[in-house]
Amino acid sequence: MQDLESVKIKIAEMARQALEMWKLTHEAFMEHDLDILADVLAKENILNQLEKELTAQLIELGRCSAQKSEREKVTRYADIVADIELVGDYCKDILERVEIKIQEKLLFSDDAVSEYNELYKKTEEALAEIAAALDADKPGLVKEVIKEEEHIDKLVDKYRQYHNQRLIEGICSPLGCNMFLNMLDFTAAVYYHAKKIARNLLKVK
Repeated sequence: MQDLESVKIKIAEMARQALEMWKLTHEAFMEHDLDILADVLAKENILNQLEKELTAQLIELGRCSAQKSEREKVTRYADIVADIELVGDYCKDILERVEIKIQEKLLFSDDAVSEYNELYKKTEEALAEIAAALDADKPGLVKEVIKEEEHIDKLVDKYRQYHNQRLIEGICSPLGCNMFLNMLDFTAAVYYHAKKIARNLLKVK
C-alpha cells in the first residue's frame, strides 16, 4: 500500500498536468490552433487515470489510518484530487467552445479578448500557486488564491454585463456572445475549484 507522502507526490503531478492543460487551452484560443486539442485530450486522459488511482489509494489509506487527524487529512487530499480532475473537465469544456469559435469563424472584440485574458491569467496564477504548494509540500503557499476570491467573482459579473451590452450594441453576434459567456463561466468554475483546493490545503498544515 502507498503511504501518504508517495500519494502527495502524485497529486502534485496531477496539479502540474492540470496547469499545463489550462495553458494549452488558452494557447488554442489565442492561436486558433485546433492541433492543440490532441495534447489537451492526452493530458485529460492522464488526469483521469491519476484521479482513479489516487482516489483508490486514498480510500485505502483512510481505512487503515488509526488516528482521526490522519483520516481527516486523507479526506482533504481526496477532495483535492477530485477538484483537480474537475479543472481538467472544464479545460475540455472551454476547448470545445474554442473549437466552435474557430469552425464558425466567430470573432471576439478586442475588449472581450482583453477581459478573457485577464480572467485566464488570474486563474493560471492560482493554479500555478497550487501546483507549487503541492510540489514543495508547503500548503501555506496558497494564501494568495483565497485573497483573490471576491475580486474574481466581481470581475466575472462585470465582464458579463459588459459583453451583454456589446451584444445589444451589435458589436458581437449572439452565438459569439454565447461562446464568450460560456468561457467566462467555465473560467470562474476553474477558479472556484482552485479556491476549494487552496482551502483544503490550508487545513492540512
